[in-house]
Amino acid sequence: MLNNRFFPQMTTVLKLTGPTDAELVINTDSRNFKKGETFVALHGENFDGFNYVEHVLELGARVVVYTAKHDRFLIIEQLSIAHPKVLFIEVTETLNFIQELASLYITEWRGKKDNRKIIGITGSNGKTTHKEMLSSLLEAVFPGKVLATKGNLNNHIGVPLTIFKITNAHDIAIIEMGMNHPGEINELCAIAHPEHGMITNIGAAHIEFMHSIENIFKEKNALYFSVLKNANGIGIFVVNADDVFLNKLVPSKGLTTYGEKNGDAKVEIDGHKITINIDDKKLLITNNNILEHHNLKNLAGTAIFAMRMFPEKTAQILAAAVEYAQPSMNRSQWIENIFLDAYNANPSSMRVSIDSFVNIMKKKGVSLDECYFVLGDMNELGIFAEELHKEIALHLKSCGIKNVSFIGRYKDFYQQGLESPKSAYLVKEDFHEEWKKIRKNYKYVFVKASRSLQLETLMSIV
Repeated sequence: MLNNRFFPQMTTVLKLTGPTDAELVINTDSRNFKKGETFVALHGENFDGFNYVEHVLELGARVVVYTAKHDRFLIIEQLSIAHPKVLFIEVTETLNFIQELASLYITEWRGKKDNRKIIGITGSNGKTTHKEMLSSLLEAVFPGKVLATKGNLNNHIGVPLTIFKITNAHDIAIIEMGMNHPGEINELCAIAHPEHGMITNIGAAHIEFMHSIENIFKEKNALYFSVLKNANGIGIFVVNADDVFLNKLVPSKGLTTYGEKNGDAKVEIDGHKITINIDDKKLLITNNNILEHHNLKNLAGTAIFAMRMFPEKTAQILAAAVEYAQPSMNRSQWIENIFLDAYNANPSSMRVSIDSFVNIMKKKGVSLDECYFVLGDMNELGIFAEELHKEIALHLKSCGIKNVSFIGRYKDFYQQGLESPKSAYLVKEDFHEEWKKIRKNYKYVFVKASRSLQLETLMSIV
């Protein structure tokens, strides 16, 4: 149980006012606050949670954590008199407080049983997909004992909040780790202390802030080095060796690589059938729930990881992989005849999605002339935006794709690679009338863009 026993170990705690016999159920959002919870007043450039302290006290807050500032002394003094049963904790910085608390909590949790596992997952694309797959496989083998990141709570706030959800009933914690600036994976590893992990791939996501693919690789590689350190070189780590960067990882006792071309474990995919050639064995997974080639390969990778971690459970893991169906994550999904991914787009995920869609159409015997493609902006590319949008458009052309609309501020960059699309619009609202015709006239439609364009709103226009 997360409670006040951690306070003496914490460098961020400055002062306690009120009764200290408190259990901490952490909540940083006043909008969904519940009676008895601990409110941590986070703050940023455009918000300050301290403004909502009185509100959460009215809702029955048991503990309030706030950043020390000289103008808050009298406010807290008055509030502590008005609410004598509430514990007020003054800290150097509330974000640092939840990170330090999470680090202490997961360390204590891990130390209570020898067989507990902390698994970190990062990568440019597919983090959430891999996390969902691995969680499902391990939950099938160890029901009720697996805790995984919910949604995409994978940043400097989300990772601590995920850790606080771990209970003594859990034996496996799967922590998704995202980043968009240098040093962030190291920071998350310092909080979560992963002893095992996966890097999904290396691509141009967030290259605006990272400046090169090589720097992105170094950043993601921080997870591997953290696992090597935390597990003395024997932690289970699995990567796709068909990725030119991940194929360069320094070997370790716990590292297993896999791929269709490279790796310790060779993967063959034929329709819905996955064959894994590993340790002189051929293992078969036939999954009829997954359409996309790349997600079948992702399933193979997570199955390999699970089998490496629990080799005695191989049969159960393979059986779970056969039954695995992807949950709706409001990301890439099929809505009737439309493939929609309006959550995220970067050059590597865009290319993989296009190729996957084209392959599915081939399997269905559908001509690309019967399909329509709607591509929007890929964000956070910085000075590489023009070159990378052009490259994706050239890839469309190389696939023989002609029925295309480009939407967003980078539409002209796309048109450098595909000079004569069906249409191009700066804003999606101008596309609405054409969209109605597209939905009626084409068998299948592909829609992908970064979140800022909110292309999912097209689904409600008929």
